Amino acid sequence: MTNYYLTQRFMYYYAGLHILINLVFFGFAIGWVVSVSQDVSVIVLCLLIYFVILGIGNTIFISYRVIHEHIHVSETGVEYHSPLSIVEIPWSSFEKIAYGWHDYLRVEGLLVDTSRLHIKKSSLFDRRTFDPFSSRKMIIPLSCLSDNWRESELGRQIKQYAPNLFL
Repeated sequence: MTNYYLTQRFMYYYAGLHILINLVFFGFAIGWVVSVSQDVSVIVLCLLIYFVILGIGNTIFISYRVIHEHIHVSETGVEYHSPLSIVEIPWSSFEKIAYGWHDYLRVEGLLVDTSRLHIKKSSLFDRRTFDPFSSRKMIIPLSCLSDNWRESELGRQIKQYAPNLFL
């Protein structure tokens, strides 16, 4: 069983994305506070609450994500560890290699019908497993786990265990 973690480029991408999200929320929070009150002490209190709760919480989440998001590849299939869930997918359940969206980024990965995977662990906040309006298809990202993944050890293992995906 081989593990593949996010490449450094994607670690930076996710960190940058979360910093941008923090800045957007910060801007909305400041705008709202200024429009509601001209009292400086209220602005300072709101900023303190924002930085303590959202800033630290978001930093913890992104740190957890870039360290823990990975896949295990074995002769039986793939085990995907996302920040909020762990799913097992046998090789026979993958439909094809396709492009799809993974956290606002178009990536190449393995396409699987979510009804054909086994959920080992899931969080209430994982939209892929609890959102009834989400797509029944899920992309297991590969291009963010290895640069030029088709020519890497990751690609060689997938070709070994599921050569039909490359037809």
